Amino acid sequence: MTERPAPSVPNGLSNPTLHPEAFTTSAIQRHDAASQRDAVLQRSSSQSHQAMSLAAVVRHVMALAACAGPSAETQAPADESALRRLNGRLDATLDICFQLDAARRQLHNAISTQRELETVLEMLAARVDAGQASPDESRQVASLVSFGREKVAEAVSEWNRTGRCFARHTRLLPTQLDGLGDTPEPLSADEMDRLAEACLWTPADVHFSLRQRANAWSQRRCGAALEPGRALEDFHAWISRMEEARSQAAADFSAARETYLQCVLGLDREHASLVRARSLRRSAEVGFRCRFASAHAFAASIVEESRRMHSVLALQAHRSAARHRLYALAGLLPSQFGLAGPVACH
Repeated sequence: MTERPAPSVPNGLSNPTLHPEAFTTSAIQRHDAASQRDAVLQRSSSQSHQAMSLAAVVRHVMALAACAGPSAETQAPADESALRRLNGRLDATLDICFQLDAARRQLHNAISTQRELETVLEMLAARVDAGQASPDESRQVASLVSFGREKVAEAVSEWNRTGRCFARHTRLLPTQLDGLGDTPEPLSADEMDRLAEACLWTPADVHFSLRQRANAWSQRRCGAALEPGRALEDFHAWISRMEEARSQAAADFSAARETYLQCVLGLDREHASLVRARSLRRSAEVGFRCRFASAHAFAASIVEESRRMHSVLALQAHRSAARHRLYALAGLLPSQFGLAGPVACH
């Protein structure tokens, strides 16, 4: 039995799906955007073993969004809504990066704590064998070792969760994000006032509205017809709308500033607790090695120091995210990453 040959097309133009007229402008644009997006993804995958800074990750995400289509929010913000979409994407990207960096540091902290507890347990076991410590104390330290292993498992789970979120959002591997280093100093009062003033005069809001009003007034003087579906906005209505927008911007910035100040205060308090826990841990270690303090007290001090460090790392991420949110409300976040203009798919 002969095999039936597959149907062949004499030439590409005879197939209606291959006819040039079938490729509309939107289809060509989607094809070009997909090709550019694939090129960006291929370039990032080829650098899978190279660490990327926070700015490089942000630029990569913006390039992917820009390649999604010509109407992407990553182009130069022409109005308030475009700037809001750009700030939203930047804010989400930075928040995910801060969460991932905190999860990685918390995992390292949990692993280091577990190793220290296991070392204490081994030293205590040797003392028990030598008759210099009681088995009850060994069991107490063993319970803390088990607690440390549970914390490692929780840290691994959190790292996997944030890593999946990071991979979905950036199309990068979690290990490609380089360490973010130390968090910057708290914002000064002068810088906070500058941001509060800038949030009322964002270029995408005021300048765009003024340009639109100038065009409308010019058309009215020249007697030119307005575009279909558009009506000339009354000057007083425009002033009222601008004042409402400024009042809402001031309220949003005030709430974001309160959140940031709470993060700064919480971080300072937790850091002070970490310093105290670290001092107690050093004293307990000296007592354990000199045999005038129990091994359980030393192991408990290690756990307490690790717990404080875990909280400090989480609060550092929250403070960094709240800080960037202030710059986003002021309309200054895109310029910090060189995104004031269109993002090219390079």
